[in-house]
Amino acid sequence: MTVLRFDEHCLHRTRRVLRVAARHRGLRGERLDDFLIAINECVVNAVEHGGGQGRLTLWRADGVLLCEVRDRGPGIPAPALADAPLPPPGAPGGRGIWLMRRLTDEAVFTTGPAGTAVRLGMRLPCQDLDDPAAAREAGGTFGGMTGDVRR
Repeated sequence: MTVLRFDEHCLHRTRRVLRVAARHRGLRGERLDDFLIAINECVVNAVEHGGGQGRLTLWRADGVLLCEVRDRGPGIPAPALADAPLPPPGAPGGRGIWLMRRLTDEAVFTTGPAGTAVRLGMRLPCQDLDDPAAAREAGGTFGGMTGDVRR
């Protein structure tokens, strides 16, 4: 399990650590890029609208790579969570949640006045568990990385 605390000063480092951790857990190529874009949208929203900082947890379970981002902001207004079409090109904002839902296999939003938790999931490709390295990776041996990437 990878746990990171983040704020506006460490977004680049958070993305870099997240890319390494997600690749280590088996996500590659375009699906990795999509997952990272969705998580970036979530992290940026937490910084911008959710109190300026948050906590990200990344783990693997039952063939799915999961990421949860939590903040302590005022919550997401119900209209913003409506499954609306992509806003027109000139409209300010409104693309983050749309992107999260379309770039991942799962996007679950839990929100209220005490904060928001967003869980994003991406199915992992099947791995050959006869390969010892793949079997260790499937067991989640990334080293239990926990940290604070803020300055």
